[in-house]
Amino acid sequence: MRIFFIRIFLVLLVCLAPLERGRADAQSDPNPLLLVPASPAAIPLILAAQSLEHLEVKVFHNHSQAHALFLRGQAQLLSTGLSVGVHFFNQGVPVKIISSHVAGLSYLVSTRPVNGFGELAGQKIWLPFPGSPLEEICRFFAKQEGLVWTTDILVGYSMFDASVNMLKMHKIDFLPLPEPFVTLATKGASDLFVSLDFARLWEHYTGNPNGCPQVGTLVNKTWVGTHGDLIVLFNQALEQAIVLCAQDPDFAVKQSQPLLGFSLDVLRVALERTRFHLMTGQTLKDGVFDYYGTIGSPLDETFNEFF
Repeated sequence: MRIFFIRIFLVLLVCLAPLERGRADAQSDPNPLLLVPASPAAIPLILAAQSLEHLEVKVFHNHSQAHALFLRGQAQLLSTGLSVGVHFFNQGVPVKIISSHVAGLSYLVSTRPVNGFGELAGQKIWLPFPGSPLEEICRFFAKQEGLVWTTDILVGYSMFDASVNMLKMHKIDFLPLPEPFVTLATKGASDLFVSLDFARLWEHYTGNPNGCPQVGTLVNKTWVGTHGDLIVLFNQALEQAIVLCAQDPDFAVKQSQPLLGFSLDVLRVALERTRFHLMTGQTLKDGVFDYYGTIGSPLDETFNEFF
């Protein structure tokens, strides 16, 4: 019954959204574009966009290209790692974050079982690039275990496609990965282990059961000023889509699979391993400031303009 009402709500949003936007801003762009990653993190975003007429959604596989489209104004909304938005802001890009909806999608995949981050002392892990969201969180976990980053834990860098291949061939042993790469790496591989759930580790070290903000939706500062009503509707639709993912994951996967391109079984498992927790408004601001304060990289007061 709850699923039925959720679907009815999404249908109503489809009907009401164009009317609300028309009243709010008659001169607004009728077809803003939302870029989302090829990841289970995109599933509720795709569902939300489908419920809002005139909001187009496009899945990207190359982050650099997607970021360039956004920075050139060819996409109005961009879903990407929180650290990307922080980097943009630090570089003077007029960007704002309107929501964060993912609180856990990363795991340590290894060639032998690992029960804690402390067991990685003297070992080497592989990350996609310096300063990535995965590096931020891994550095924090290492510190909690009294380990010195790049001394007690060695670090190599390789993008996910290449590092997953090296892991499968046992050329590397410890690889932090987000979904869907966790599922893609371990599917049918009895010699690989999903050893550590980073969301559970975060709760263990901080006591916060809601995880930490990892994926956010960014918009241009000027654009957000003229599309406030659309952003409200988008966040409302996103909230309902997250509920729908929990209540009817098979429906959510089937709706999003044509855009994401992964097989249904891979998406289903990856979705099960992804934790959603929507933050907007003051809750978002508090959550982001708390996260960076906790990992030892506090944001200064200029970041008040990031929200």
